[in-house]
Amino acid sequence: MVRRNVPLAQQVVYEILSGIESGNLARENGLLPSETDLSKRFDVSRATVREALSRLEQRGVVIRRHGVGTFVAPRQPMLEAGLERLESLSTVARRMGLETRMGEAEIVERSASSYEAERLGVPPGALVLCVSRVILTHEQPFAYLVDIVPLEYLKAQDLGDPFAGSVLDVFLQRSELSLSHSRTDILTEAADLHIARKLHMQPGETLLKLEAQLYTRDGRVIDYSLSYFAPGYFRFRVIRRIDPCD
Repeated sequence: MVRRNVPLAQQVVYEILSGIESGNLARENGLLPSETDLSKRFDVSRATVREALSRLEQRGVVIRRHGVGTFVAPRQPMLEAGLERLESLSTVARRMGLETRMGEAEIVERSASSYEAERLGVPPGALVLCVSRVILTHEQPFAYLVDIVPLEYLKAQDLGDPFAGSVLDVFLQRSELSLSHSRTDILTEAADLHIARKLHMQPGETLLKLEAQLYTRDGRVIDYSLSYFAPGYFRFRVIRRIDPCD
């Protein structure tokens, strides 16, 4: 089980998640093996198992009942989106009947970094609006979203009051922008300290990351965005059709 550069407790987290997902770890009532049994199973100390279970409890994956044991928590609805449709996280959640709300947010106007300017196709140091916020469901943070937009397209006062958390939805209400498509890279990334704190995770845990550029029909990039998702909350669905010519 040992993997270099991955803390031992985090490796146990991965093993427990894998066991829960496969159905080979928990009993029918959701009860997990004891800390002693898990430490023998994964060949680690009880302290390491205890730390792993604590991390899973913080993420809402397990429920620990003193004197009874540790149980798999009821599965939360997972957000699922297809690659063929561009829509906001808020819209996906509403369609699936999942209640979400925007938590901690930071909205600032500042100069773009050299990398941000490159992604937006603007001069280095150009003024941009940076909108960073946490999205929660059942009071559990599951997404951290960052949008970087040139000020010529969006200013802080344009977001409205209250701002619900979707920059895309703000743009969709403005027909003069004539949106075309988004180019999105789907990645995994180890959470740094900043993002780990936002999502109540441990630094180094693996996140799903979407890095996107939003284009208008005349080829302008009007939004560069980063979306980070805690494990178990979001997945993409890919539909691949047979070419009738084959």
